[in-house]
Amino acid sequence: MVRRAVRADAPQILDLVAQYATQGLMLSRRLDEIAARIDNYVVATDGTGRVIACAALEEYSPSLAEVSSVAVAPAHHGRGLGSQVVLGIERLARARDIEELFALSLTDNFFLSLSYKPTTVSRYPEKLARYETLTRSGVEIVPKRCFQKALGRSWPTPQLVEQALTVRQKVG
Repeated sequence: MVRRAVRADAPQILDLVAQYATQGLMLSRRLDEIAARIDNYVVATDGTGRVIACAALEEYSPSLAEVSSVAVAPAHHGRGLGSQVVLGIERLARARDIEELFALSLTDNFFLSLSYKPTTVSRYPEKLARYETLTRSGVEIVPKRCFQKALGRSWPTPQLVEQALTVRQKVG
């Protein structure tokens, strides 16, 4: 199930993100940071309620935000959960009238498959300023590719993979 995160999810989000942060694949987060921004997270849970995927919306201005902290538990890779939590973030951004999203990734295919377009991080001085602050504090920033998606006024609300499959099963 994909849903907005609640405060009780914060420790599980931290554990999930930490798996990738220790490998240098994403920026680390602290529990207090996640808890303070819990309204910006979307999670996917398994049948027991355990968080198995997450993503966050980092707002830079009223019209610009970053899709960040996209993580899926390794045992659940290949099931479309990353796409589902990103689509959840897009719905959240749309509800907040955010017009443009960007994301940084080590691979091209994931965000391209979600209709993001390649761009350069230099378009986002807010992100560059954050990277500069982190670098000065000793955090190593791994270079990543940048992708952008304009949500615009005519952007249709995406269906979750699970919902699309249910519709196809009813039709078929």
